Parts: sequence; structure tokens; C-alpha cells
Amino acid sequence: MLTKLSLAGIKNRFKDYLVLLTGLIISAAVFYMFANLATNREFVKSNTQISMASQVFIFGMILLILITIVYIAYANSFLLSMRQHDYGLFMMLGAKKNRIGELVFIETLLIGVISTIVGIVLGIGMSMGLSQILFNQLGLTVHHFNALYWPAIVTTICLYVGLFLLSGIFNLTKLVRTPVLKLLHIDDEVYLPKRRPLVQLTEIVAGILLLAIGYVAMAKIMTLQLLAVPLALVTITLGSYLLFSAVIVGAVELLKQTNFANKKLHNFTLAQIMFRVRSYTRILTIVSLLFALALGAISVGAGFQRQAPQMAKSTSAYTMAINDMDKKEHNLVSQLNDTHTLTYSQKIVGNTVYYNEQEFVDHPLPMLDSRQALNDGSLKTLPIAQFKKVALNDMDFTGLVPKNGQQKSEFATQSDFENLNTATTHTVTIIRLNNVLAQRKILDRLEKLQQQRFPAPTMATVGGFQTYKMFNALFSGLEFMGFFLGFAFLAMLASCLMFKILSGANKDVVRYNMLNRIGTRRVLMKQAVRGEILTLFALPGILGIVDVLFGLQVFKPLMYHPNAMTGWSILIFCVLYGVYYGITTLIYERLVIPKEQMNA
Repeated sequence: MLTKLSLAGIKNRFKDYLVLLTGLIISAAVFYMFANLATNREFVKSNTQISMASQVFIFGMILLILITIVYIAYANSFLLSMRQHDYGLFMMLGAKKNRIGELVFIETLLIGVISTIVGIVLGIGMSMGLSQILFNQLGLTVHHFNALYWPAIVTTICLYVGLFLLSGIFNLTKLVRTPVLKLLHIDDEVYLPKRRPLVQLTEIVAGILLLAIGYVAMAKIMTLQLLAVPLALVTITLGSYLLFSAVIVGAVELLKQTNFANKKLHNFTLAQIMFRVRSYTRILTIVSLLFALALGAISVGAGFQRQAPQMAKSTSAYTMAINDMDKKEHNLVSQLNDTHTLTYSQKIVGNTVYYNEQEFVDHPLPMLDSRQALNDGSLKTLPIAQFKKVALNDMDFTGLVPKNGQQKSEFATQSDFENLNTATTHTVTIIRLNNVLAQRKILDRLEKLQQQRFPAPTMATVGGFQTYKMFNALFSGLEFMGFFLGFAFLAMLASCLMFKILSGANKDVVRYNMLNRIGTRRVLMKQAVRGEILTLFALPGILGIVDVLFGLQVFKPLMYHPNAMTGWSILIFCVLYGVYYGITTLIYERLVIPKEQMNA
């Protein structure tokens, strides 16, 4: 009989359980996708572009486990909030506490097992689809990647089933130890924060100062070095907590004194936020930090990948050097757009390559204006006397020989050069492109032809194209991991906030019923719900964006424009974040707003 009543209760709340299961399934799928990459050692080791940043996977895995623990705690809170009143009622009707505890434990574990299994299946499909999309878009060739990877499945099952076992034990213990009357009236408890203006002002000032210290620490990373990141992490976390704790109460108190509070249901909405402030301070702090981490991961990964062409320009004065261009190579070069080409003669005697210095007078070989890191790739030309002094030690010049620097180079006057009758005559053509990325396929074909004609232990071609390929491989791997980390964090943090909000829905049912009884229009109640939830979503989102804008300064010594991709990343995140807001609002409205309008 008790089992039938329990199943009837689940049936009545089927849509709520569907929301819970959907959230947990997505969580398990996201975790499996990341575990698939992090636990696959062969995949990491066999792909140089991924293995260069393998530590990121380890860090991300640990962080994702911590987020998962928090997430399941809030999901379990949502589950408990739906059922504790029902189980309290069963106890009032004579059901034994031990039997109720068993039902709660089985229900919790069953939900966990079902969501984990379905989540893994979904994760396998998502791994297959999303990974292929990212690999193709980023131009990555990977080995040993399998969408179905058993160690990742075992890791996901162990974590999720283990956490739900603990959740089941927690729920069992809580229900058995909680008095029946408290279970029946659990939704009537509220918290009204006390007004302490001096403490509140102190928290606001301390929060702003701590955030400022954290932001300055990230901007001064070259000075503070290893101290910068831990200092910023501690001060920004504490600053965010104090700011949320004080600012929410302070802002609500100020708004209550204005005409804004007297319009529509604004006063009710402000009171709702006041009731929730203490329990939401921690989750808002966590969400703001994770939002910044997720946004930063995508911005940095995409930013590094986009700067590969610029870094190629900054390391060489030309894109590619072609030795003894033949007809096939000439046809390929003619297909290139917006090119600058120069051709020089070479004569090889033994291990010495001679150049006609008059050709360098007539057509100077450009050289990089600076060899410093993150230079802008600007070029300069030198008088022949100065050029001859520096060229023999410049890798752009020494790399022009057919065997890529295995012979030494010398300059000869035009008459001496012409008198080298016993020497083998060659030519070298340098090409400089303004857009390497758009013409990569042609450059790849030219490179292969050169390697076939001039085999050597090192690559035959020299110039910025080699640098571009190296950086593009590394940065594509970083962008791939950035997307995975970013979207995993976003899905988890938004789900955490969603279930934290939904877990308090039962307490609001009575309040919205009272509004309905006094004749409040449904449209006004919906506006109140949307305003309340929008506030809870917007606060951590705004602070997270501010955090990431300052946090990207950490990468200033490594990147040309750290904020280059931030705008697009913020836009994408706001859209996805907005989807979670919309889902949360729709579910919350359905839970708390009465279905039938009552007239006063």
C-alpha cells in the first residue's frame, strides 16, 4: 500500500521528476564526455597538439568532479523538497519511519542509476558528434579517440552511483530523524536577515577592496609572478562572497524606499529575494567564479588559435622559401593571392653557397624589425654593407639553402659570382602572404613538393608557414580543450543554480496561492517570478563577465590580444545561459503559480 502511494505521488509529480532526470542525464553526459578525454592516456599521448596541455585535462577533471558533487547536492535538495511533505503525511497516517527511509533510499538510488545510464548513452552520442565537429572545424587529426571508452564509463558510474548512494543515506537519515510535524511544515520556514548597516557597509567596502586586489594581481602578473594567481583566487572568491552577501540586502533595502517597490508586485519580489539571500550567497559566488572560468577557457582557447597566423608573421620575414621552382610549383604559386615574391641566384661550391650581392642591392631581402616575443611582424630593409654583417647569422637568410642550413653562406660580387663556372647554379624564391589561413591548402602542396625534391633530416621548407603549422596544432588543441571545459562548466553551473532555485519552489506555493486569493492577475505573478529568477541569474553572470575581463590580463604576456574573442564568447554564453534561465522560469511558474485564476 505504501509503495502504491509513493508511486502515485511520483506520478502526480511526473513533470518535476522529468526535469530532475533531464538535468541529471545532461550532467552525466557532460561528465562522461570530459572523462572520455581525460582518462584516455593513449589519446593524449598520441596527439601532440593535445598532449602539450595534458595537465589542463587533469585540472579540469578535478574541478568538474567538485562541481558535480555540488550539483548533485542541489539536485538531491530539489528531490527532497518535493517528497518530504508527502512522506511526513505518510507517517501521520501510521507508516513506520524505517519503511519510509527505505523508500526514500531506493527512490534516490533508482533516480541516480537511471540518469547515469541514460546520461552515459547520451554522452557517447554527444562525444561522437561534438568531437567530430570540433576536430573538423579546428583541422585536427587525432588518433585513438573512441566515443565508447570503458574506463570513462566506469569512472562516471563510480562517481555518480557513489554520490547517489551517499545522497540516499543522507535522505534516509534526515527523514528518520526529523519530527513528523516539522516535515509537514518544512515549507513554512523563512529567514529574514537582520539589518546591520555598519556591518553591511563594511562588507561592501571589504568586498570591493578584495576584488580590486585580485584584479590588480592578475594585471601585474609579470611583477608578482607565481604569487599572482593564488592571491587573485583567494581575494576574488572572498570579495565576491562579501559583495553578494551585502549588496543584495543593501540593494533591496534601497529599492524598497523608492517608487519602484510600489509598482505591480515589485515589493513582493524584493521580499522574496530578501528571504533567500543567505542561502543563495554561496551558490551565487560559486556560479560567478565558474562562469568566469568557463568563459575564460573558451576565450583563451579561441584567442590562442586565432593568433597563430600573427605569430607566424612575427617569427619570419617570409612565409615560404622555394628552391629551384619547377613548372608544377610555379603553377601553384600563381594561384596564390596577395603575394610578394623575390628570387635570388645561388651557386654551390662544396659546402658553400654563394649569393650575388648585387641582387640584394637591387631587391633587398626584408628582415624582421624585431625578434622580440609578440612583435608585430613589421619588416625593414638594410643597406647592403649592414645586411651582409647580420644576414649570415639570421635564420631567415641561412634557411634559404636547398638543404636547409647544412651549408654555409657567402656573398660574392657580381663579377666573382659570374666567374664561378664550376659551381652548380640554383635559385631560391621567397613568398610572403598576408593571409596564410585562407591559402593553406596550396602552401601544404608546395611544402610537400619541396620535401620530395630536397629530402633532409629536417624539413626542407623554411619560413613562417612552418611556425604557423606548429602553433596551429598546439592552439587547436587548446581551443578544443577550452570549448570542452567551457561548455562543461557552463552546463554544470547553470544546472546547479537552476536546481537551487527550484528546490525552494515548494516554499513559494503558499505565497503565490495567497496572491491568487486576493485577486492578483496571473500575468503579474509571472512577471514577479521572471524578475526574481532574472536577478538570481544576472548577478553571478555580470560579476563573472567582469572577473574574466580582468582575468584575461594574466595572458597578456602570452597573447597579442587577450580580449579578441571575448565578445563572441560572452554572446554565446549569454544565449546558452538565457536558455537555462528560460527553462528555470517556465518550470518555476508551473510549480508555484496556481492553474486557476481566482477573483477577489
